[in-house]
Amino acid sequence: MTEELKKIIFSPLISDVFQRNDWMLNNNPKNNYNYYFFGEIADYYLNIFYNKDKIYFQFTLNIEIPNKKLNDLLILINIANQNSEEGFFVFDFKVNKIKYNLISSDIEIKEGKTLQNFLKIKLSLTRNLFQNFVSGVHNLVYGEKIDYASLELLFLNNEGYA
Repeated sequence: MTEELKKIIFSPLISDVFQRNDWMLNNNPKNNYNYYFFGEIADYYLNIFYNKDKIYFQFTLNIEIPNKKLNDLLILINIANQNSEEGFFVFDFKVNKIKYNLISSDIEIKEGKTLQNFLKIKLSLTRNLFQNFVSGVHNLVYGEKIDYASLELLFLNNEGYA
């Protein structure tokens, strides 16, 4: 990440947007994330990095997934990805975690005010998407029967967002 981008992302203006959406700034350099959020069912971590003129917002969902449910989880990820135009979910097999990637062009975010507006919209929409996704994962893990039609309905109201 460039020093200019670091100054913008960790500025009071941007930190305030995260704080309003219940994201806390990570002050511990030992942790490998920039912001975190503790939810009811899962915890979320956000790492922001810069690569090839793009800014990556990589959210990690910290929720335990039993090995016997991995195939069903991958189906759920596929359903969620079909209904999310801007970002995408992946399962990172190395760390056994679900990740959501939101990518933005550096040209779109050249200054703090533009990033502030971008984050106001995206953090709210991403939160709704995560609530639906984690609800689907929770039902997948603890439910007796998997109803894929109802899982698809979870994401219909998020089509085109986050």
